[in-house]
Amino acid sequence: MLALLSWPVVAAQQAAAPSTVLAPLVARYEAYVAGFPVVAFDFRLDEGGRGYALSGQVRTVGLLRLFYRLDLQTESQGTVGLGDLQPLFHEQTLRARGKDRKARLDYPGDGTVLTSLVPAEDPGRPKPTLQQIAHTLDPLTALLAMGHAVAQREQCEGRFAVFDGRRRYDIVLSDDGVERLAPSPAAEYAGEARRCAAVAVKIAGFSWDQDYSPHTNEGRVWFVMPRAGAPALPLRIDFGSSWGFITVRMTGLDPAP
Repeated sequence: MLALLSWPVVAAQQAAAPSTVLAPLVARYEAYVAGFPVVAFDFRLDEGGRGYALSGQVRTVGLLRLFYRLDLQTESQGTVGLGDLQPLFHEQTLRARGKDRKARLDYPGDGTVLTSLVPAEDPGRPKPTLQQIAHTLDPLTALLAMGHAVAQREQCEGRFAVFDGRRRYDIVLSDDGVERLAPSPAAEYAGEARRCAAVAVKIAGFSWDQDYSPHTNEGRVWFVMPRAGAPALPLRIDFGSSWGFITVRMTGLDPAP
């Protein structure tokens, strides 16, 4: 699920360097299963000049939190070039069932990724090779790259190579037209949204003998333009997962304090 919101091979790192510095944005999301809220997301985007900073908080909510308490803190920083995004570092701390899992990724700038994991990955789980993780993006930077690609091209296309420190996967976007959304209690936004077909392709770092979910997850993403000069942001995401069919909706978008 986090992959989608998260979600040579990177064919769509098409970020143009912004000419002005925009005020940071905070986007809030909730994920629903069978109509019940299960996860809340808060993301902050600060981009301008030649750099970007992204941070996020993810947590289980509602009845699910009574049985499965999960909290994720994540942050990415990088530079904005004429043709791509270049991450500098990515950090995430996941606390679930009273245990912490931390990952830090550093990007020297030569296409390699330096990874530090606490605790170390289970020795029985297959690990991505150095070749598989070369020239990849962290999950937050990948989301920003998708937003830039959609905004710049005014359509959905591209394959985004993602590595989160433990797992390697691709997010593949293809265009599915424009949909005009009417006002509704479920979303504040009304107007045109770019609809994308999305496929998450698992490549490495997954324990196939224990992971009974499909090797691909399919869904749709609706992107909207929050303001002039900003990347497109997901308004809604629908996809299948081991939890069942999940819908993620933007519940708010505000200038950062």
